[in-house]
Amino acid sequence: MNKLLKRLYLPAVMFLMAATLVTSCEKEESIDKLPDMLEIRCNAGDRPTFVFTIEASWQLSSDAPWCKFITHEGEVLDTSGSAGTNIITLKITDENIKNEPTYANITIKAGGKMTIIAHVERGANTLYMRLYDVTDTPINSIELGYNAWIPFRVEANFRFAATAKPEWMEFGIDAEEGIVTTTTITGVPGEQTEAYARIVCDGDRERFPITVDDGYTVTFSDEAGDNIFTFPVTYAGMGGSDISFSGPTESNFGWEVSLDGKTFRQTDEATNTTTTFNDTLQFDITSLNDEYYVIGFEKVIERGIPTYKEGANWIKFDNDSQTLSVEATDNTRYGMVMVFPPSVYNTIRAEMKDYLFELDYTSGIGIETLKYDYLKYLLLEFTQHDFEDKGSEHGMYVYHSLTTCEILCSAYNDSAVMAKYGVTEAYTCPFVNSVDGKRPGIIIDPRIESWTTTAHESGNATAEVWYKDRQLKITENEYYLGENKDERMALHLWGPNDSFNESVYVVFKVDSQARKLLVVTPPAQ
Repeated sequence: MNKLLKRLYLPAVMFLMAATLVTSCEKEESIDKLPDMLEIRCNAGDRPTFVFTIEASWQLSSDAPWCKFITHEGEVLDTSGSAGTNIITLKITDENIKNEPTYANITIKAGGKMTIIAHVERGANTLYMRLYDVTDTPINSIELGYNAWIPFRVEANFRFAATAKPEWMEFGIDAEEGIVTTTTITGVPGEQTEAYARIVCDGDRERFPITVDDGYTVTFSDEAGDNIFTFPVTYAGMGGSDISFSGPTESNFGWEVSLDGKTFRQTDEATNTTTTFNDTLQFDITSLNDEYYVIGFEKVIERGIPTYKEGANWIKFDNDSQTLSVEATDNTRYGMVMVFPPSVYNTIRAEMKDYLFELDYTSGIGIETLKYDYLKYLLLEFTQHDFEDKGSEHGMYVYHSLTTCEILCSAYNDSAVMAKYGVTEAYTCPFVNSVDGKRPGIIIDPRIESWTTTAHESGNATAEVWYKDRQLKITENEYYLGENKDERMALHLWGPNDSFNESVYVVFKVDSQARKLLVVTPPAQ
């Protein structure tokens, strides 16, 4: 019996000792007093803070989902910490907000005690929304950009989204690939949302400004759709330096005009198809308040060197109908048409050539060329010439050896000279001027049937070059026979080795028979 009592007695003693130890530990964590309760008044979107000091580890909990603790772990309804002075930050959202104040209690547990440490009063549903520019300056409207986006910022104390806007405006947001369009703008309480806006161009609406008085707005609302905020939409119009235009085709190069000015055509080299228009070309030009200036230039090629002359009055443009026409002529000429917005025109008009053109020395000669920055104002470039199909063997084709610009030939009718060289078809053209450090010449394609590379190699296609009754020699590098840039047989004339002050006579022969004559007049002195 005594042995049984001993077996029962020992576990009981051990249990009492363990209980005593636990009680002792709890007494070590106890504190005399918890912090006093605080009253916190705030609104949705606020982030209030409070401070308390305690001598033990603690736990806090919130009884409302709209009142959370901001911690390093995120936004939580429960948090804890250690003894000392503690700063607590709350996040107050608009969740379950009402048209009257709502309340939350924050409870603290420490040292075996528990009490309400903070009583939070969230204000009634007094929602706000504000607009700012990128410098955080308050603005009253959303401004649209033209080609560029205009940024703005939205701030509210509730979760919101843009629910309505004019169909001719679009929103943008900043993404990794740049600003991309989006169907709406959304945001959360207490944080600024950055967005962008611009007008959707259609060739018409972007020409004119939009003011607050025009009555266009963007609408924002909360998630339930119960609270609506509207802001005016404004647009300053296209800038004074902005202009856009389109023509009858996608390209403004390679146009041809007949000598009578009645036919315009353009050939697509890729497809070898030709598009033709009668009498005029139609354009669609868009600029601020429909103000723009159309200027015609004539490209004059003198001895293979092109220059541009302003004021080609034979090029006509009707601003009302936005149509281009060209007057009739008897000779080939080259035209260029440019269109400028007012601010650009007013800047360059006093010294237009200096602004628009520069010298390109790629060929070794300074050639007047339109500057890259002004290519965007080029409306059209064209050649006006005879459309009559006279065959590939008609006339005489001559161009500058360095610039590759054509040197126009005209008919030559001196019967005595033609009889001397035994021809019935003759032409004349000027020789190119000298260039320092270069020896420019002309490349001549006589357009003669059977005057080909093959015929030349067999001795059936030849040429004689005469200067002052002296026959020039290939061996002295005064001319050369070979293919040109188009792989056609041509004569490359460099000119006499002595001072070139009289005409050079070039006779083209096939099978020893003189076929054509070119009289090359001396360079300009």
